[in-house]
Amino acid sequence: MLPLDAGFETGEAQTPTAPLASERLNDVVLANAIAHAIRDVPGVLAMGQGLFARVATYGPGKHINGVVLRHAPSGELSVEVNVVLDETTITKAYSDLSSSPDHTPVLLRCTGHIRSVVSHTIAHLGLHVPITVDVTIDDIR
Repeated sequence: MLPLDAGFETGEAQTPTAPLASERLNDVVLANAIAHAIRDVPGVLAMGQGLFARVATYGPGKHINGVVLRHAPSGELSVEVNVVLDETTITKAYSDLSSSPDHTPVLLRCTGHIRSVVSHTIAHLGLHVPITVDVTIDDIR
């Protein structure tokens, strides 16, 4: 199993629950929960800030880098996340690829895992809306 697959099959994504119980679920709280869960994904070094424009969710007195939420009139939620990946983890995953039966490219595995974590986080928070998750890799350091 590649390091980027850790917890993927078992659905062991860590999501923060204690602070959310007492707070009203607004975009800043939702973006914070998503960013926190993404940071726990193996291979993710940090949330990105965007390549050409700042990517963040803004609220009163704070912002959450790397997560943008868009609400469509149809009720669908679109989530855009920007991440910085860890070069060491990616390099190790590439070297382990030859012994793996799954030949899916490493970066696609990583972005797929991030999409899954975002979906699980939103479902865990009790939001049952159709979502689209776009993942952008800002950098590999």
